[in-house]
Amino acid sequence: MSSGPTASDSPEAPFPAALAAARAREPAALEALFARFYPRVERQVHVALTTDLRRSRPWLATRFSTGDIVQEVFRSVLVDLGGFAGTTEEEFAGYLASVVRNRLLDALRFHEAERRDGRRTIADPDPRQLSPQCGPATDAIAADDRRLYDEVLRTFPERERQLLRGRLEQEREFKDLCRELGYSSLSATRRAFYAAEAQLVIRIRQRSSQQTP
Repeated sequence: MSSGPTASDSPEAPFPAALAAARAREPAALEALFARFYPRVERQVHVALTTDLRRSRPWLATRFSTGDIVQEVFRSVLVDLGGFAGTTEEEFAGYLASVVRNRLLDALRFHEAERRDGRRTIADPDPRQLSPQCGPATDAIAADDRRLYDEVLRTFPERERQLLRGRLEQEREFKDLCRELGYSSLSATRRAFYAAEAQLVIRIRQRSSQQTP
């Protein structure tokens, strides 16, 4: 027998009730908040990240502000709302945008720290000329914890896993990976790799933060 509708049944539920249900990690409530807030947060984060990095790392800003990357970080923030102390939708949207932006920047600082520790000394290249030795995910692989990399890599679909391993570990050319993995074109293969590479860095950073005492 149904217990009747809850605050999470509708994306139009009053904000306090929807927030309370999301804090209880009700799946429908989390989806409702995603539908309500993601579009505006994604726009704010894209603008903010591009502004933050437009002088030093414009190509990284483009890669890390894509929809898939922002969406993945946004969803991780929604299930951990303990830091939000406001009461209004406007405050909540601002909080989400700030936390998502900071987590993305944190992932980029993680990348930069790996460069500064001496493992990587070359300058960032033109993104059109990136080699397997120059990307942020390669820096993460060069870190001490290979086990963490392998663990995170297993979270990817098989084709993306093969694409990442092909470029980052085997230094394969895009044209060969395009043919072997069935991508529609060379540019589609590059786009798929850069998107997966950015997700890899984000997931490694998130997993690393969770394991820090």
